[in-house]
Amino acid sequence: MKTSIKIVSILVAGLILGAVFNQMLYDADLDGIPNSRDAFPRDSNEWNDNDSDGIGDNSDPDDDNDGFNDTEDFFPFNFSENSDNDLDGIGDNSDFDDDNDGFNDSEDLDPFNDLALKFSFKNVNLIDRQNNRQTAPFIFFLYQGTEQLKRFDNEGNPWYVPWQETFNLTADFEYNIPDNQTLHEFTVVAYFLKFRNSEELDISGSNSSYRETIIFDLKNKTWLNSSSILDGSLDDSDDSDDASLTLDIDVFNFGYLKSFKWTFRMVDYQFSYNFDPARYSYYVGQSHKIFDYSDYLNFVTINDPELIEIAGILRNLSIEEEFDSLREIDFLLSFSQSLKYSEDNVTAGVGEYPRYPIETLVDQTGDCEDTSALLISLVEILGYNASIILIPEAWDGYGHAAVGINVTGASGVHYIVNEGEPDETSYYYAETTAPGWRLGEMPDLDSNSAYIYEAK
Repeated sequence: MKTSIKIVSILVAGLILGAVFNQMLYDADLDGIPNSRDAFPRDSNEWNDNDSDGIGDNSDPDDDNDGFNDTEDFFPFNFSENSDNDLDGIGDNSDFDDDNDGFNDSEDLDPFNDLALKFSFKNVNLIDRQNNRQTAPFIFFLYQGTEQLKRFDNEGNPWYVPWQETFNLTADFEYNIPDNQTLHEFTVVAYFLKFRNSEELDISGSNSSYRETIIFDLKNKTWLNSSSILDGSLDDSDDSDDASLTLDIDVFNFGYLKSFKWTFRMVDYQFSYNFDPARYSYYVGQSHKIFDYSDYLNFVTINDPELIEIAGILRNLSIEEEFDSLREIDFLLSFSQSLKYSEDNVTAGVGEYPRYPIETLVDQTGDCEDTSALLISLVEILGYNASIILIPEAWDGYGHAAVGINVTGASGVHYIVNEGEPDETSYYYAETTAPGWRLGEMPDLDSNSAYIYEAK
């Protein structure tokens, strides 16, 4: 009996040793990669060496040995590529159109940026008085060749401009121009509107026309034939239709130039920002699916460079006003609340479409989870701790999303996370969907039972 047990034990031990030996021959470091395909068969932490430098890819900070760290290399395994300016998946060294503006880099005046012009008409002066009325109805147009680019007016109506006084207009227009063309010609035409016939005003320094022709040199970013004041009184004629327009022309990188205006504590604030279309398209192309409540945090983007710049703009406004932390949070909250509320089925055509913050800012609209992701991103960038608050039964059949913010000195409605633990945190309720709500104030909901997910 004992002999048979010994034989069985020996057989079992042999089988085990054989299996181990066989495994060692197949996968010595037990990392799941066969020895034949494992560049480091004795190191379970490494199995590949893309650049053959003797350092495994998991440890190598530069896997293609091109001099660019993997964290900043768009193509970490491709030695010949490291950047992708237009985010089209083609490396800049291989891409014939690095700004994706439709013009080959070899003919593009700025191969990394899609250029545009911003026309800013500052003011008008109706130099020659035409009648005894106090004001004159005034409009003007911008043309390129025979194409009318823009009619400038006061929201569909003419401006009523006092005679012989400088009248502020603040009329802007952005125009995307061909980047492969140096000279661009435009014409400005101004009118005094009369009951029967409109009268063209003389804004040109030339005797040959009342219209001012502008030739802009895109390469040197200068006007060739005009100054910033279009003035009909500078010609030698004795006509009585002279007027002047003050105009600035700036070159900028074409994108989504958006203006934001809102009111906080009876003071109006505003700023403009030019969003990169490629970055907006990138976010639109990302997944917008939600499988679990915590997935809403996937739309918080604290590392986005454009969002960091916008947070910086808001921080600078806060510093100028000498806001303390609580006041700054309410200021940021008022900015988020100023964006138009809209349902996803109206703006996106689907029942649920959570937006990334850049999408919300470019679209200038969103619902509760969109403005919540935006506010969380902004306050996290500025150094505050935040969470998303999800209330499944906020109203009959409807859920609601809001933001929780941890800030010293706050009061009002709040939720406690990890209560009684060393990392206990109070998140004060922030309503992002309607103007006027301050930190700690909550609308009248059917339920305030919520799921809290901290942004990390």
